[in-house]
Amino acid sequence: MASQKTVVIEYLFDKYWDANNNILTKTLMTIDDVGKAIRACRKTHGISLSDNNPANFLKDILRSKNASKHWPASVAKRRFTAVQRTGEACFEFIPFAPGQTEAFPEKFAVDLHAPRFPIQSTSIPLVTKSLGRSDETWHIQVAVQLRVVETHFAVAGAFGLLELAHLQSGIKLRKTEIDALFLGKAGTASDPFSVLVTCEAKQAKDPLIESQIINQAQASFAANSHVDVTVPIGLRAIKGVGFYVVEFEAVKRDFASGLTQLDVASHSIIELKPAVKGI
Repeated sequence: MASQKTVVIEYLFDKYWDANNNILTKTLMTIDDVGKAIRACRKTHGISLSDNNPANFLKDILRSKNASKHWPASVAKRRFTAVQRTGEACFEFIPFAPGQTEAFPEKFAVDLHAPRFPIQSTSIPLVTKSLGRSDETWHIQVAVQLRVVETHFAVAGAFGLLELAHLQSGIKLRKTEIDALFLGKAGTASDPFSVLVTCEAKQAKDPLIESQIINQAQASFAANSHVDVTVPIGLRAIKGVGFYVVEFEAVKRDFASGLTQLDVASHSIIELKPAVKGI
């Protein structure tokens, strides 16, 4: 079933669609554009959607497993999807990629055939475990305490690291938010070089979104001028099991600005023994 946002998206697309030339005359929708469109659709289509938080307008759709079902069929027919933007921008209409058949295909679904590696969770106190939740903040807390990301790179990583250390969680940058940031060393012990690892965390019900992970990798260079390589990863909870870790091909600073898609370099399932509440 489509959401009320479907009506607003179709309204915005049709407003800037040039049917004579089959082109979209404006692709970037600002927060102001979305707010005005919501108010217009309340009058003309009778929707009850609030315009209090247009900045997260597309985010809620992208996080849904049924994202493509909430996308207007008329827009998909013209082979357009969208990516979230930040700042004064809200989202941008972009053409389908070659071979794309739906607006938001889930490219990085959990692969239950990925190599599995058990790790202990007994080091987390019972009183802490009793407070476990299903949100990303808790997932990152557990992953950091149990060194889930470090374990992945040690036993299943495609990018060879000599060491890896957690720097910070919940980093809010101008154009994105990085759920967790790590600093590693690669190369040789006598001549190491620095590598950043950005981590996007998702609950079990939420898909990993390519554009968010790309934004994190790009933002990592802007925030760290001394590092020239970033390895982006996704961390998704698997209920009752642990974490699915997806490692993407390393991104070099010189090519980061033109990055439009990610390639999986490695993946793993890190099983928590015993299981942890909320995961």
